[in-house]
Amino acid sequence: MDSQGEGRWTMTLVADEGARVARRHLNLPDPGRATTLDDLVQRLRALKVWAGDPSFETIKERVNARWAAAGRPEHEMAAKTTVVDCFRPGRRRVNTDLVLALVEALHAEPGYVAQWRQALQVVSGERSAAAQVRVQDCAPPVSAGFTGRAGELDRVRGLLTGPGGLAAVEGMAGVGKTQLALQAGHILRQERVFDRILFVDLRGFHPDPAQPPADPAAVLDGFLRVLGAPARKLPYDVAGRARDYRSLLTGTRTLVVLDNCADDAQVRLLLPRTAGCAVLITSRRTLTGTPPEAHLTLGVFTAPEALSFLTRAAPEIETGEDPAAGDRIADRCGHLPLALGLVTGHMRAKPGWTLTDHADWLDERHAGGRLETGIEFAIDLSYQHLTTVRRRVLRLLALHPGHDLDVPAAAALTGLGLAAAEAHLRELAGDHLLLPGSPGRWIFHSLVRVYALNRALDEDRRPEREAALARLVDAGLNVVDF
Repeated sequence: MDSQGEGRWTMTLVADEGARVARRHLNLPDPGRATTLDDLVQRLRALKVWAGDPSFETIKERVNARWAAAGRPEHEMAAKTTVVDCFRPGRRRVNTDLVLALVEALHAEPGYVAQWRQALQVVSGERSAAAQVRVQDCAPPVSAGFTGRAGELDRVRGLLTGPGGLAAVEGMAGVGKTQLALQAGHILRQERVFDRILFVDLRGFHPDPAQPPADPAAVLDGFLRVLGAPARKLPYDVAGRARDYRSLLTGTRTLVVLDNCADDAQVRLLLPRTAGCAVLITSRRTLTGTPPEAHLTLGVFTAPEALSFLTRAAPEIETGEDPAAGDRIADRCGHLPLALGLVTGHMRAKPGWTLTDHADWLDERHAGGRLETGIEFAIDLSYQHLTTVRRRVLRLLALHPGHDLDVPAAAALTGLGLAAAEAHLRELAGDHLLLPGSPGRWIFHSLVRVYALNRALDEDRRPEREAALARLVDAGLNVVDF
């Protein structure tokens, strides 16, 4: 790729006004987290403030103007007192039609209004939480700290504009899959490769048990509404929705971004399969139902990218006594974008510290076997999705003292047979909690190892850990004390 093309990939390509509007979307009240009517009312009040806090009279006029344009009779128009009542807590029931009209009057994005409709149905017990999802008719903004990834962006572009029109970006927690997808989407949209982007967070890995993976039927419902399908004509069956979805995409140049996918089954019906359209999927798991040539495994930053990230995020911080302090920080973060982002947040909160001070602080934390809360939280999401047996396997594998391990070592540590141990290794690699090394060997990312070791200390009794290491010794494999 020529220097001009490379610069085009790495620069931030969202216009100032577009970025400003997109940033506002990040602060939109999320009705999907509501579990009661009072929760929804609280979010409706927050939406009113977000929209500039218009008066109730103004909101009433907007609602009635829309209703009148739709042919609603005069006697069904909203009164100001009725509008005000919708914003008061303590209600035992709500006028769904009016609440949705209020939401539309405050923020008319179809996908957002549809999310409120789903939230009202969930709170009233008509639908499950999995049926609640927000589809967006634009891509959210890219983090201001996005840097590097020129080769990966070029690869994604080639996949999306190629004959398959499919790119599946996979990788461990915190490696930057979503940010890469958003950056690619914004660039391709500006270059007019696509004239529309549909975006949805599928919640394949979500910290809130009340926010399970999104139901594909609900996603299709949202897509159809955003694409202009009349609500009264939406098919009830998921196959019918998928058919209409693909029909509406015909003749368009739409990029569909399916972020945070749980598995193949969740996305199977969401693939456009329409000429001129493409789909970009991100997942922590390797999706076996998509062509291998469409996969891009996203790794951690290279050393220069990690250092560039630090420099851009905190350019005003002095180096201090150690000229290699930046490299030390990047190494302690394992070159993981999430870890680097959390550390730069800490750096900005300590304006008197130099890079050397921060590097020393990280060295002390590393010596104590401690992870930043955000890093631990991100890895924990993947850990909690494992079966009980596979969690135990991961914890025991972390006891291995070497840089990498093979199937016999895994079998010894876990007490399993060779075939079972190898199957677990492959599954953990599929979850990107292990990395493939040289043929027949697997590697822990340093931060995942620390996490798994801490889990072993918390969940496995000392005799169990000692027995695992004893089996490793008995198998004739090298081991050190743990």
